[in-house]
Amino acid sequence: MQDSQPTFNPKTYLQLYLNGQYDQLSEAFIEVLTHFETVLYTEATPELEYFVDVFIKNFLYLFSQPDYIVGDRHALRFIQLNPVIANLTAISHQKTTDYYLQMLQKQPQNFIKILTLLNPRCTTTIDYPLLFDTNATLASHWYSYYIELYLSAQVNPIARKNLRNHIAYADDERLVEFANIADVYYGSTYINHEGDRPIKQRLNQAIRANTFCQTAKIQNSNPNPRKIAVITAFCHQNHSVYRTLYAYLKALVPDYELTLIYLGSKLADVDQALFKEVIPLEIVDGALEIEPIRQNDFAIAYFLDIGMSPESILLSNLRIAPIQIVSTGHPVSTYGSEIDYMMSGGAVEIRSLAAKHYDEKLILLPGNGAVYQCPHYELHHPKKARSEVVINCPWLGQKMNEPLIKLLGYIQKKATKKVFFRFFTSHSLRKNGLIPLIGDLSAILPSDAFEIILGQPDNDYMALLEEGDFTLDSYPFGGSNVMLDNIYLRKPIVGYEGKKWANRIGSQLLRQIGMAELVTTNANDYVKLALKLVDNTAYRQGVNDRLRNIDLDEKLFSTDEPQHFKRAIAYLLENHNTLQQNQSRRPIEISTDISR
Repeated sequence: MQDSQPTFNPKTYLQLYLNGQYDQLSEAFIEVLTHFETVLYTEATPELEYFVDVFIKNFLYLFSQPDYIVGDRHALRFIQLNPVIANLTAISHQKTTDYYLQMLQKQPQNFIKILTLLNPRCTTTIDYPLLFDTNATLASHWYSYYIELYLSAQVNPIARKNLRNHIAYADDERLVEFANIADVYYGSTYINHEGDRPIKQRLNQAIRANTFCQTAKIQNSNPNPRKIAVITAFCHQNHSVYRTLYAYLKALVPDYELTLIYLGSKLADVDQALFKEVIPLEIVDGALEIEPIRQNDFAIAYFLDIGMSPESILLSNLRIAPIQIVSTGHPVSTYGSEIDYMMSGGAVEIRSLAAKHYDEKLILLPGNGAVYQCPHYELHHPKKARSEVVINCPWLGQKMNEPLIKLLGYIQKKATKKVFFRFFTSHSLRKNGLIPLIGDLSAILPSDAFEIILGQPDNDYMALLEEGDFTLDSYPFGGSNVMLDNIYLRKPIVGYEGKKWANRIGSQLLRQIGMAELVTTNANDYVKLALKLVDNTAYRQGVNDRLRNIDLDEKLFSTDEPQHFKRAIAYLLENHNTLQQNQSRRPIEISTDISR
């Protein structure tokens, strides 16, 4: 939400500096930066640009003065504000902090200042081991906050390269005090979906070595084979996680007693209907309160979405129950936690890559590893408000990256008809990353060829999707519910299939409804099909017509997969000890034969 800008007087800043009142100057800087940390700006108005230009000019000039010493009580706060400074500098005409970093490298007592200004948008390189030699704790915090730009900066080629190199630095045993574990864990997948194993392993090791795990002492005495703990931060009917996994939980209710361990304190919107008990857990004063589950008799801990909340990551490194399962709410391996099994879909996963993609034993259900619900939206068939061919790109900021946007640039240049890309993103707003993201997009796409739609109520979001002509799936992290929503709207959607569940589920849904022609497996075919949908109106209309004639109830919404999931739970309860002794990494297949 946009608000009025703070005020500051450059003369006051300069006078504080000249008087040697460095702590007061630090507090003045932090006050303005904190405003931009919490107040979100959606448009680069002349007034905002002027303010940011003047502030960044004065901040960087005074901050880089060799006699200005950052006091100990302000050091960590400046490091925390690293992403804000990166985004404000990108909004300003300064663009990066490189010039000042070059100056700082030649100064004494420069450590805190370098950690404050060194961010993914910089071309300046720093010796990572030297940073950790100087102060491993502060370097670890900087390492964590640096990663936050994964939400908005990966369209920038320099930032994307730096972020990938950054998470690859995971072997240093001094990297132990992560500041924002959810961003490190979750963000690493979007930074490099093929290179996130080392940093996740390092993070899990650090958590287990921390006093949290050392003192947790979970007592799971005499586990009851009918009691299952369902652990999630997203037990809301409209959330993508709950939409795809609700049917699994419902199938268990007649025979099992479900306890919801809800990660958070806001229970007002939580769907509690399936659960005998609801236990909220949250982080208070930096510590996760686990007393309510310290003593339990759960036979299974079933995690829906590890990585999407800090609490889920912490809990995944505890042994809450004898059997611990993760599902496709966030469909990636935990790489080294205390999770035993990954529950996924045999129609989606590549079996030969199970050991490469998962540290957990892979359990393959017949089907997709997710069950889709029919959206609660009535089709309106709206008239387009724009004359161009409108291409939906329902991609959150972390799914947007330079190679993908370059494909859009190629489509825009080669199309014989004018195209308009509509991006749906909201998470990029954090710490004012939206305006820099727009700038990065404008370096590849004409500024009049796209717009960014911020967070919308579900019905408004669906109405905008329905207005578009067709949709493009994201890559390498594709859409799951995004694909379902577009199929429901009978919108042509170009799938881009890879080798992991997250970039295969969309294509599987297209095949499931008989529209395999919309599946592509490389960039050339992705662009070629998109151009065909742009330029060949008759073809696009024909795809629309075929989609309208598909019985989605039969093809998508009627499935035995919940019962297969229930059988998988029974199988694990009966065979867990044997499975743990078996060192084979081959996936465990759940038969379609209901009698087995």
